[in-house]
Amino acid sequence: MTQKRWTSVFSNLCFGLNCLLLFLALFGAKMELPAFLQVAGRMHPLVLHFPIVLLLLAGIWEMTIQTKNHPILQNISDGLLLSSAVSAVVTALMGLFLSKEGGYEINTLFWHQWSGIAVSVTAWVWYSFRAFFRGLKIATPAMAGLILFVLLIAGHQGATLTHGENYLFAPVTHELQSQPVSLENALVFEHLIRPILKEKCMNCHNSNKLKGDLNMETEALLLKGGKNGVLWDSTAKDLGLMLQRIHLPLEEKEHMPPKGKTQLTEEEISLLYRWIKNGANFSLKIVDLPENDTLRLLATAMIVGATTRVAPTPYPFEAADASIIQKLNNDYRVVTPLAVNSPALSVDFYGISAFKSAYLNELEVIKEQVVSLNLNKMPLNDDDLKSIAIFPNLRQLNLAFTQITGATLGELRALNSLRSLSLSGTSVKASDLEALHSLTELSVLYLWNTSVTEQDLPTLKLHFPKVHIELGFKGEGIIAKLNAPIIEDEAQVFNNSTKVKLKNFIRGAELRYTLDGTVPDSMNSPIYLGDSITIEKSCQLNAKAFLPGWISSEVATRSYYKSGILPDSIVLRYPPNPQYKGEGAKTLANKKIGDTEFRSNKWLGYKETNLEALLLFKKPTTLSSVSFSSLVDIGSYIMPAAEIQVWGGSNQRNLVLLKKLNPKQPEKVGAPGYRVGFNCTFKARKINVLKIVAKPVTKLPAWHPGKGERGWVFVDEVFLE
Repeated sequence: MTQKRWTSVFSNLCFGLNCLLLFLALFGAKMELPAFLQVAGRMHPLVLHFPIVLLLLAGIWEMTIQTKNHPILQNISDGLLLSSAVSAVVTALMGLFLSKEGGYEINTLFWHQWSGIAVSVTAWVWYSFRAFFRGLKIATPAMAGLILFVLLIAGHQGATLTHGENYLFAPVTHELQSQPVSLENALVFEHLIRPILKEKCMNCHNSNKLKGDLNMETEALLLKGGKNGVLWDSTAKDLGLMLQRIHLPLEEKEHMPPKGKTQLTEEEISLLYRWIKNGANFSLKIVDLPENDTLRLLATAMIVGATTRVAPTPYPFEAADASIIQKLNNDYRVVTPLAVNSPALSVDFYGISAFKSAYLNELEVIKEQVVSLNLNKMPLNDDDLKSIAIFPNLRQLNLAFTQITGATLGELRALNSLRSLSLSGTSVKASDLEALHSLTELSVLYLWNTSVTEQDLPTLKLHFPKVHIELGFKGEGIIAKLNAPIIEDEAQVFNNSTKVKLKNFIRGAELRYTLDGTVPDSMNSPIYLGDSITIEKSCQLNAKAFLPGWISSEVATRSYYKSGILPDSIVLRYPPNPQYKGEGAKTLANKKIGDTEFRSNKWLGYKETNLEALLLFKKPTTLSSVSFSSLVDIGSYIMPAAEIQVWGGSNQRNLVLLKKLNPKQPEKVGAPGYRVGFNCTFKARKINVLKIVAKPVTKLPAWHPGKGERGWVFVDEVFLE
């Protein structure tokens, strides 16, 4: 094809595309794009630089090179103008397709769209009437000036859509507008949190570009959240959506900021975490925080400068040896510094069934450093108060919902530094508190859900004039919801049997339970009478509290696994994801139940492939049940397996399907993470090879933030009976 023919084709194509562009801009408001055009639309940021460069180059060429009597130079000029016109209309069409995805401020989008169309049409007009413009001395500079003008308008509006208002001059105006703030006047949100959001988040979440229907420009809009819900919840375990997205793996689609954008630093993440955990107060001053508070120390370092740090509250003791603290930390007891660079320690106990009084005595090596002790809901008795009295610098003590009766409260008189004491949910009486009169530093006493009443307050105030006594919210006339029962067990993995106790701290509440995974009801389910429930086979225990005049509780659930048979070896057909590889194949039979933290290296995580494992036995073994311990964390894309298969036979080539299970999938975003068990029972059969398959969800449901993406499946243990 000759050059003239090619020129004619592209000239006609340019005219046709401009007609299409104008038609779609005027009449395509409700246009629905196929997938391939959506991909083309997303290429708009990639190709928009070509027409800009070509148009500027064509304008300079036309104004500086005399082409009238030089056919070669004239052909080059014609080629530049035609290339400019074609690339401009293609870019404008791609931008029009991209705009259909939504999330952009209408007014800014309007001006960007029509200025882009103006660039395309002007470029085509310039090329089509180039001979006419070359014949007028002033016409070429005028066209070049017009092109430059509409390019500037389109570029400015595009930058506003992509990066937010005043993106171009922000570095200059910021220097002119922002004045140094003194530490005394600094607000945590205004001077620390807002700049982080503005730099790392508002490029995509502003009034001009509403990704996820989220605008972060004002406090009210931050509280409103976006289409996926509110940004934070200071009562949630993971503190809500924003921090959840920040902590997703970088390759996940929902990770924020998106891959390729400037990521948050560890210091910025810590600051956001501490601010939300402290209640996300927009008017909080740094100096209003306690001197040893971690948020204050982080904020001060950022305001004053990394080299100038405010020293924490002085304590009359040195820091404990780090190796000692490390040895004291285990799955049921956490020892951490109270704040950054502070020698003071905080101790928290977890796991009711695992608690032993001896664990308190082990803390004697750090008795000088312990200033906060949390024993909430532990099976603590009156004799254990002697072990608590050894901490001379203890300031905060939480004994809520323990088994103490108040008979030995006098043991706490040795805690001369005690400032806060919680006895809520215990059996203490007003008369028992007389033993604490000598605690001159005591400022807060929590006594809700005890036998202490409003009538006891006048007498208590006489003995504790400087102490705030909190009896809790009474709620007369309000229908309240019961707390879920507490499940106390000996072990979730057992050989022969295990015993389980249920507890609820609301007096008179009736506890009902099931062992078949169904939800307990108030009529037919067994009533818990206070004795231990004996479990002799793998099952899922569900418990619920009922009380007339109250809303019934949520279901408390826990899975139990009987471990009677172990394979001789295990082979994984596909390796797990390197981030979640646990202990390899051993993870499936090490009798260690993973916790709800999927990064704890106790889980096998699969996404791109199925979990397929061969459990091999040297001798034929009779099996009738296979149970899986799994994790569900909806916000982190960890779902129940889409399908579970159990195969068995005498060798790998002769396997038959013993059981297929399709676990029920969640229907909405719920709790941040929970463990769940799946039990596959089948007719007893002797086998040498057992094959288990757990398939991840291939497409997350429409209600999920990651709809359409693959989910994860996490398994940590397989139990055979």
